[in-house]
Amino acid sequence: MFKRRFGEFVSHFTHEARSAQAPAMTATLQDIDHRYENLEAFSLGINEDRELRRRDRRTILTTWALMQHDPTIAAALNLHVTAALGAHESRGDVVFMAPAANIKNGGKNAKRLRELVEKEAHFLAPLLNEIAYPMARYGFAYGDSYARIYGHKGYGLTQIICNEYTEAPLIQAYEQGGRTVGYHILEKDESEQRLITKLTNMQMCRMKMPRYAPVPQFRIGQFAHQRMLAENDINKLPIVPAEVGGSILYDAEEPWANVQLILQALNSQQIADSVEQGFLTIDVSGMPPEQRAKYRSGLTKMLQKHKNTIREALQGGEAIWSKAWHVLPVWGDKQVLNTIGDLSKRSTPISTDALMVNVRRMCGAIGMDMALLGWGEQLAGGLGDGAAFHTSAQISQKSAHIRTAQIKAFNHIVNLHFGYKYGYMFQPHEIPWKFEYYADIAATSTEALVNKQTRSNTLTMFTNALESLKGLNLDRQSNFILLSKVGGCDDHEAEILVDALEKSVEPQPTQPVTDQNQLLNTQTPEDDADEEGEGE
Repeated sequence: MFKRRFGEFVSHFTHEARSAQAPAMTATLQDIDHRYENLEAFSLGINEDRELRRRDRRTILTTWALMQHDPTIAAALNLHVTAALGAHESRGDVVFMAPAANIKNGGKNAKRLRELVEKEAHFLAPLLNEIAYPMARYGFAYGDSYARIYGHKGYGLTQIICNEYTEAPLIQAYEQGGRTVGYHILEKDESEQRLITKLTNMQMCRMKMPRYAPVPQFRIGQFAHQRMLAENDINKLPIVPAEVGGSILYDAEEPWANVQLILQALNSQQIADSVEQGFLTIDVSGMPPEQRAKYRSGLTKMLQKHKNTIREALQGGEAIWSKAWHVLPVWGDKQVLNTIGDLSKRSTPISTDALMVNVRRMCGAIGMDMALLGWGEQLAGGLGDGAAFHTSAQISQKSAHIRTAQIKAFNHIVNLHFGYKYGYMFQPHEIPWKFEYYADIAATSTEALVNKQTRSNTLTMFTNALESLKGLNLDRQSNFILLSKVGGCDDHEAEILVDALEKSVEPQPTQPVTDQNQLLNTQTPEDDADEEGEGE
């Protein structure tokens, strides 16, 4: 009985070990219950409410165009682009083209490419710097920015246009699996007829901002091409119009609308309060009807004349130099005018709390401190400190997005230049040039410099700490505890540093003296001086 139970006990643990070592069976899509598939068509997606309602393309872009005329938003867009691009202190250049790091050291081909890039950079730099700022400004506001490219075979690019003719509302890009394949541009002929111009990637360049905030919208042909993800071959995917998105203004739409509404209410209330009204009561009980009508008409004309006199005085007329007299006939105490006062006068001041709350929400969505956008009384930390765009995390984030999108567009432009001039183009992983944005005014450059400075200071303090540990000459275990527990190093890093400390404190082996005559003939400078003294 005991042997049988002991065998069951051993077999139980053996079975557990075998179960743990057995390969796990992987389930497939065919193993999913089909009832889930029938219900998921109604559970996936989101509901469309007032805030997530779908809009057409023209409505969305019209809203963003109106928002750009707001002084606060216009200042935010300009500061964002300035912080992202920067500029050279003396020349004012924004972007600089230089050989890529992969061709800095290499053979003859690398040397040839390096000289070629340096040669073409002098020609392309003025063209790129001319469109750098407007291209980033349009792209940051609309999510897409376009430039018309003109080239000549054997010469290269001749001109690049990025202005009101290439604004995003006028251009519809077409994509295949996220890749831009062509453009439709709205233009007008000499008789103001609306026409569509079709351009290819050889004629047009697109700066596409990241779509980190999807915009609900109606899509052209959304019912013709529904199953975009079912096809595995990207070349067989349908070519569809690109959706609107990528604009920094989308998240600020709701607070901006509230700001406009509250501003209109405040302005109308201020205007209404500035209009003074007076109310008079006249006792005409003892006056005949004919005289009553004449008296009322004369009083009305007198008040209207007084109003016109004030308007003339405000316009600098003659009324400002003279005194107006108004005569009211009175019979006894019946026709005395009694003033009631201005019933429209406000007893409490107008509050701007609701306005400032929505302004703060709008500035938060844009990612800019409101103290930099004309609201100087809301200064949060001083220019150059926490409130400045130099050290703002949101500014740095937006700057990285702008630079990434613009560099991709500039790579396409320079590649077209090489294609026009030399007859060949580079693959994305073979591009022998790079773009650099100069000046510390750029937020990303500022953040990089601050990070380098912080790391250098940390390195200096850490090396001083290691020098102190070396002077203490502690044992291995003590050094490991200080580096891992107190210094915060990982165990692997602490082991490496402990080994380095042990090697640094080990005594250096001295050179053994094998020649006894060399030992006897060794003299110090003091011995030489004694010998010279004895000789004297």
